[in-house]
Amino acid sequence: MKLIGRKLLLMGSKAFRARKLPVQIRKKMDEAIDRKMKIIVGEVPGSCKLFQDYLKSKKYKNVVVGHAKSIRYNAGDWKTKQYGNNVSEREHNMIKACDSAIIIWQDNSGVIAENLEILKRVGKPTFLYEYYSKTGKGKAGWLDEKRLYDKYWYWKQSKKSKSHRVQK
Repeated sequence: MKLIGRKLLLMGSKAFRARKLPVQIRKKMDEAIDRKMKIIVGEVPGSCKLFQDYLKSKKYKNVVVGHAKSIRYNAGDWKTKQYGNNVSEREHNMIKACDSAIIIWQDNSGVIAENLEILKRVGKPTFLYEYYSKTGKGKAGWLDEKRLYDKYWYWKQSKKSKSHRVQK
């Protein structure tokens, strides 16, 4: 599998507090930079700060910082775009806007787990770095089509479908 299309989403856990991005992530980002992909990145502390700092260190300009109501971080003074009025709306719309994604997921965070399920189900190639703070270990690879990332996915979907039936 590989990154496809013209727009790459960078998203990740705000709890990720490494001093620099994992080598595997930097290599994938370098591929995107070499291909001159438009990069959509979040503005949350943690993973997104690291993504932005790396892009700034590369002097990369083709970046859009996605936000909901306000911008918390914009390392490169790049263009900004409001993708929604709340975190969920912002992240769902950023996922819709991309062709491929690179995600950092720490300690099976629920918000990122849901985003991984969405990316998997809409078939967008996603390079994933999973990090576990208890062990200090991480692993990288492509999203697994057979794996259930969000253990509450089916329950959430049943709640959504019931609320849609009630509204009609």
